[in-house]
Formats: sequence, structure tokens, C-alpha cells
Amino acid sequence: MLHHAGFPVIRLYEVEVSGWDSAENFFVETCELEWNEDSGKQVALKRTLNDSAILLVRLLQPGESDRSHPVVFEAELVGETKEGMHRFRLNKAVPRMREQASSAAQPGRVLWT
Repeated sequence: MLHHAGFPVIRLYEVEVSGWDSAENFFVETCELEWNEDSGKQVALKRTLNDSAILLVRLLQPGESDRSHPVVFEAELVGETKEGMHRFRLNKAVPRMREQASSAAQPGRVLWT
């Protein structure tokens, strides 16, 4: 049986990332998603984000006229690149039930938190 040396497989995909930055401004940014067996999915963005910011990530496929559907992720700050970009790990976002304090809120409404 063959055993491979401990080099993780890294794949790069061109993606479009959108969401709200730390200044609460909506943004859309094109970048590369790095998918590594060890560290998971990561992107480097020009913008800073709040902790656990929700991002919509859409795969950009060259030559495809059909747009892929965005996938929802929660951003986790990993650090900065040499170029000063902000590196984030993309964790699976799970909808959770949360009660609203406002009387106008709908009880049991699903929110992304």
C-alpha cells in the first residue's frame, strides 16, 4: 500500500465574496478561495470584518453563462498576508433560533448569527 508524504492538497478557486464590512458597508470583492485539507477554506480580503461576519461566497466559473448560487459562511479572522490583506477562514454558517427583544419581532424567527 502506498503512503503519501504529509503534503496537504491545496486548491484555488476564483470566487466572489459579498457581505457587510466592519464599517457596516455592503461590499462585493473578487478573490481566490484557498481550499486546504489542513486549514479548510480561506480567503484574503481588502476589507476588515466584524467577528463572525456572515459572507456570501459564489464560485466564478470561467466560460459559464449560468451563475452559481452563493453559499453562506461565517468569517473567522486568521491574520494578515504580507501584502496587508486580511485572511479569513470560512466556517459553515448554521441558522440558529434567537428570540428578539423587540415587541415587533416574530417569535422563533430564524436569524443568521
